[in-house]
Amino acid sequence: MTIVTTMCKLLIAMLIGFYLYRKKILTKDVNEKISALIVQITCPCIILNSISSVPHDNPAMVLKLFIAGVVMYCIMPFLARIITKIMRVPAHLRGTYMCMFIFANSSFMGFPVVQALYGDSAIFYITIFNMPFNILFFTLALHYFQKDAAIESHQLDKLKTDPRNLINNGIIASVAALIIYFANIQMPDIFYACVGFIGNITTPLSMIIIGSSMAAASFKEIKTEKGIWPMLPIRLGLMPFITWLFMHLWTSDPVIISICTVGAGMPVASLVAMGSAPYPRQNKAASIGVVISTLVSLITIPVMAILLGASQ
Repeated sequence: MTIVTTMCKLLIAMLIGFYLYRKKILTKDVNEKISALIVQITCPCIILNSISSVPHDNPAMVLKLFIAGVVMYCIMPFLARIITKIMRVPAHLRGTYMCMFIFANSSFMGFPVVQALYGDSAIFYITIFNMPFNILFFTLALHYFQKDAAIESHQLDKLKTDPRNLINNGIIASVAALIIYFANIQMPDIFYACVGFIGNITTPLSMIIIGSSMAAASFKEIKTEKGIWPMLPIRLGLMPFITWLFMHLWTSDPVIISICTVGAGMPVASLVAMGSAPYPRQNKAASIGVVISTLVSLITIPVMAILLGASQ
């Protein structure tokens, strides 16, 4: 019943967002500003807080899991590019769809789900495995959105990548988290208390924004975004299956394999919609992808838990 309770909490937060948009308490402009708050402030805080409970009693295993995550996230962009070419995704949306395939909602939804299924220690494992996620998102994904928008406006030749744009709060928090952990730096309790306090609003706030985005998306828009439908079985089925196979190359521990698989089976990361917010066409596709995949995942996540033997 723990997985049912967790999914109900996430669904209720989405319904609240849906209601607030219908009542015009939330608007597209407000959603964009809250998305910026999550990307620039609360998400970096949850990244820093995620290492607060990570033990140092088996650094070799942790390093192995971290390297597995690095390799996995190096492979994912190549797989995503192949898939988008097979799907014939338009050039001005190719990077956006690649992000939908690469980035699962392994933090905002994955954390409470794996915690419900495997206990508090599961957050430690999924955090280590997904540490490369943050660096890749705040570099590659933000570049993809910018590139897609440049292609759409026929200004790709004017697109210049400023290295300074790669330095943002998410990157700083990700690198800091890696240094703090692997250098075994003892941070004061008040540090984790503060970043944890801010970071803890990330999951409910992101689910509320997803619900609001759901209310903002018209049925006509969802119908016209035809690439979303073939994306769903790939994001919610193929990607976790690939992760399950991949993790068998690194460990024989069924719990760790299942934790990483469940994390990879989450819907499109809400950060994909939030990070693409400055680019209307890309944000439309990303927002619909997040909303639809999140709704479908309310069915696929319990099914995946049953298949992995973690439904009790």
